[in-house]
Formats: sequence, C-alpha cells, structure tokens
Amino acid sequence: MDGDKQPIHILVVEDNPGDLFLFREFLHGTDLSVAEIRHAANLTEAKQLLAIHHIDLLFLDLSLPDSFGLESYTQLQPFTQRVAVILLTGLNDTKIAMQALVMGAQDYLVKGDFDEKLLARAIRYSLERLRNLQYLRESEERYRELFNNNPMPMWVFDAKTFRFLEANAAAVQHYGYTQDEFLNKTLADIRLDGNREELLAEVETIRFSRDGIKKGILQHVKKSGELIFVDIAWHSISYKNQPAVLVLANDVTERIKLENELNEQRVTRQRQITEAVIVAQEKERTEIGKELHDNVNQILGASNLYINTAMTDEELRQELLERSTELVSKAINEIRKISKSLITPGLREIGLIESIEDVIDDMKLARADLAIELDLQNISEEQIEDRRKLTVFRIVQEQLNNIVKHSRATRVLIRLSMEGLNIVVTVADNGVGFDVSRHRKGVGITNIISRTELFNGKVDIQSQPGEGCTLSVSLPT
Repeated sequence: MDGDKQPIHILVVEDNPGDLFLFREFLHGTDLSVAEIRHAANLTEAKQLLAIHHIDLLFLDLSLPDSFGLESYTQLQPFTQRVAVILLTGLNDTKIAMQALVMGAQDYLVKGDFDEKLLARAIRYSLERLRNLQYLRESEERYRELFNNNPMPMWVFDAKTFRFLEANAAAVQHYGYTQDEFLNKTLADIRLDGNREELLAEVETIRFSRDGIKKGILQHVKKSGELIFVDIAWHSISYKNQPAVLVLANDVTERIKLENELNEQRVTRQRQITEAVIVAQEKERTEIGKELHDNVNQILGASNLYINTAMTDEELRQELLERSTELVSKAINEIRKISKSLITPGLREIGLIESIEDVIDDMKLARADLAIELDLQNISEEQIEDRRKLTVFRIVQEQLNNIVKHSRATRVLIRLSMEGLNIVVTVADNGVGFDVSRHRKGVGITNIISRTELFNGKVDIQSQPGEGCTLSVSLPT
C-alpha cells in the first residue's frame, strides 16, 4: 500500500507498563516503517500530545486512570479528525469497541489476542480506511461548496415522498421561504401542475437515466404566489442510502416575457403593415376612380357629345370633330399619366436618376408654381441593387405626392447621397409643416417607414408648423 512508504508517527495511550512493553515488542516485530512511538499514561497527556505533535495512528486503551469505556474515545474524538484510531480492549469491552467503530474509530484489538501479523494488518487497514474517509469528507465538502454557493436554485427531494431534503441558499432566497419552511415543503407545493401520479411516473423515468433529464420549461409558484417559469434539469442520486433527485432550476421568466413581448410586437407590426397596404390599395383605387370619373370620364363625355352633334350638323361637323380629336388626345395623356404612376418603373433599363427626374417633371406639370431641385452627391447607381433602387424611387415619389397634396410648398429639395455604406435620401420643402409630436402619420409616411424597415433602415422626420418639413431616410447598401 502507498501508506507503507511513509514512516508512521504513533501515539500509544496505555497506563499498564506490561501491556505497553508487549505492544512495543509486537510493533517492532512488524515490517512497517515507524518514525516514532510516543506514549501517554492517561487521557490528559494524550490530549496534550495530540495538540502539539503530528500523529498518524493512535492506539487507545479504553480503561485509563482518568476515563473509562466509550468516554475515553469520545473525549479524544475532537483531536483525531485526521488520525487513525485503533482501540485496545479486554474481552469484556468488545461491545463498547463496536460502538466506537460506529462513531468513527477505524479498528480494535483485544489485548492478549493478537500478534505481529494481526497488528500489522490492523495498522495497514486502519490507515487505508482513514484515507478513504478523508477522501469522502473532502468530496462531500467540495459537493457542499458547489451546492450551497451555486447562484442558481438547487435542491434535493425524496424520490418517494417528494419532500425536500436539501436546498441551497439561492433556492431559499429565490422562492421566498426560510430554510426550515422550504424543507417542510414538497415538490408538489411549488410546482403549478404537480400531482402525485405524474410526479411518480417522472421520477421512475429518471431513476433509469444515467445522464439526467432536462425537464424543460415548467411553471413554479413562489411563497408570495408569484408564478415563474423555470428551466429544470433532474439527476437521480442516492441521499443517505435513499433514492432521491437532485434538481437545478434556472428562472427564465424574464426571457419568456421578453420573447412574448417581441412576438406581440412582430404581430402588431405585421398587422400595421397589412392594414397600411390595404388602406394604400383602397386609397389608390379611390384616387384612380376619382381621376377616371372627374377627369377622363368628363373629357370622353364631352368628346362623345361633340361627335354625336357632328353627325347631324354638317355646318359644324369639321370643328366638332377637331375638338373631339383634341379631347381624345387629352384623355389618352391623362390615362398614360395614371398608368405611369401605377406601373413599377423599369429602373434597370431607365435608371434610378432618370426615373426620379420623370417624376419631378410630372409634378411640375401638376404644380407649375412648384420649384423642385435634384441634388446628387457621390451617387453611383452601380453600387445600388435593384430592390433598393425601387425603394428609393418609391420614397421620393410618395413624399412628392404628400408635398403636392398637403404642404402648399413652393420649393422642394431632393438630395441623394452615399454616406459610408448607406444611401441617404433627403426630401425637404418650405411648406406649412406640422407638429411631429401631435401629427398622425398618414398612409404615405407609413408606407415610407414600412419600405425602409424592410432593409433595416432608419427614417427621421423634422418639422414644425410654418417651418416646412425635412424627411431623411438612411438605407444600408
């Protein structure tokens, strides 16, 4: 054994000189390496020697001048946490020796009933038992430290009764109980959906699993009645020779709340986008209907009247037909204008800048008093992919429509620039403006924001009553 290589420091507590002499003779007859043998004639001397000297092995006579029987061992026990103890007893003291073994002594020898071989074997096995005991103590201390100081709630519960057997400080604090209150509870008391039949089935399942089981997200209830979500892991263990379960609980309530809030925001945002699209479609249909009814329909109606009159009036026929031709041409131009605003521009063929210039020309025709300037700064269309070109075009088109309809502006500046890895679109006017904090965003602004967010871009609106409006959109390339 490894312990045989190290010289042994021995203390013999014996008040009988004859027994001490025989014991020394037997000890010298073994093949053990002994560093020193110290002697104490009573319990008081033994305590003093144990307090000031390094001792590996203690031989203790149970009948001493100042103590007798089991008391001799119990009084020395505080001094022998790291000392192997072998009791020296008479034939009548074996029951007491057995009691001492239960309390922590390593072995006992009956005086007059052992020789060198039996003595050597008792010493070896006692030292080995002590080493094993110390290893178990250290392992238990490490486990205790990991268990008690773990920042996440941990507990051990009885596999049959579900009663809590151990709980660390994090569990006690997190669930709002005192240590005694927690240990008087069962797993069913804190688990919202816990019933005995289901818990028994779950415990039986884990008892046959070597690696433990992740229970997933469960709902627990604190002492205060607050419901929490916890991510649970179970491990089957033996606790004081009884089947038990070690539990690690991670409170994920805040995470789940955040996920739910994000999901609600996504649903709300998607609903807003859908509503905006529907409103925009209905608005577009209404605008088209008004244009066709109030403009194109009136032009064609007048043309039809001229043609019908020309069929019966030979004198005015030529003049009426010429007027009809002019009105039909005007109707064709109006329809072309409406179609052009609806059809997605062929940006790949025409180009972004040219498409924006076409929109500006159309706006100038609608508002002759409106001056529109296009300012291009460090823009290269080759660096912008088609979807972003279309988004830039629609943003400019939408904001120009807003300006023409609502702002009463006389000047508009459209600036396109490349700033780092972003395309920046700025549309500024000198119109009536509005209070941004109170202004209800119309469908046009909503559409601009929705298009921008598809590319993780940002929209900034600066406006005050009487100060005009500046719309700035930044789109990552």
